Amino acid sequence: MYRLRLAYLTTAFAALALPVEAANLLVDNAWPMAKAQDEFANLIRGDLVHEITIDADSIRITAGHPTDAEQTVDYSWDQSEVRRSGSFVNFSALGMGDTKPFALDQLQFDKLPEVKAAAIAAFATPGSRIVEIEASQPTTRTSKKLLPLWEVTLSTNSGKTGTVWLTALGQVVDVELPEGSATAATLGPWLAPATVENTLSRLADEFGTDANFLEIMIDDSKALITMEDPQNPGGTAEFYMDAEKITRSSSNMPMPNPFAPTLDRAFTLADVANLDVACLTDLEARTLARMEMPDMTVFRYTISRNTLFMTPEDDRLLVEVRAEASDQWTGGRVAYDMDGNEADVVLP
Repeated sequence: MYRLRLAYLTTAFAALALPVEAANLLVDNAWPMAKAQDEFANLIRGDLVHEITIDADSIRITAGHPTDAEQTVDYSWDQSEVRRSGSFVNFSALGMGDTKPFALDQLQFDKLPEVKAAAIAAFATPGSRIVEIEASQPTTRTSKKLLPLWEVTLSTNSGKTGTVWLTALGQVVDVELPEGSATAATLGPWLAPATVENTLSRLADEFGTDANFLEIMIDDSKALITMEDPQNPGGTAEFYMDAEKITRSSSNMPMPNPFAPTLDRAFTLADVANLDVACLTDLEARTLARMEMPDMTVFRYTISRNTLFMTPEDDRLLVEVRAEASDQWTGGRVAYDMDGNEADVVLP
């Protein structure tokens, strides 16, 4: 009996001594999410969070310094305990970077299973896997309200990566698919009338038909939009759009541009409703005919009330169609009002 008990105890202690296999935090959902967050909260003690990074075996959080507003502190959890590491410069306090800090409890770790599942579904690429999860409160988004977002990076079987942004509860707010994805390909040539119409439709979906726009410029690969700032009514903001996303951008102008469009000449997307496929196809053909040169193509559309070639009191809303020859130097333009009438012509 003694030997049996001894053998049993020896076996039990040996089992307890075996190392516990660490969870893959990006794949598994059985690790103590709420406990990990509580441990972080106990150390961070209400300081605002700048960034959260989750990889396969650990979580790292950058938060405000408890006593020095110009510094941040890194905390890490290695699936056993939370440790504090070094201090770093607080770029947000210096007005640098494109994020703002947020409270840790605005993102709950125990919602990560739903967040991961929603990201995989939105990525919609068989065989893809999550390679990193980050969180921040970006100021580059188009939304009126600043929100902390999960940023889930996924990789395809071929190694191409894309990103899905989601709210705290797993609502998808944006998807950036890998370069060359089917989504971009289905749009067709960027300046084709159908694609230009789709671009205007995407802006309506993103900002609404009543948003105030100052200028929409569409070239062969992107659109640059100047409009009333959704986050700061009365101010202006610039946005960049390509085949897959719309993001806030900042001007590289070192000083205010005296020729920039202003809010007193704003327009809405309802005002440009006539610019459908049929209208754009007609304007393209008429512009190329007016150039009276072979091998010319349209390379840019600009929609605005702010046109330097018009008198200040003329506030007609126009679409300027620019064309160029194959030398990419010789070109001209025709500006049309929303009824398709010519307002200005410059020939090569």
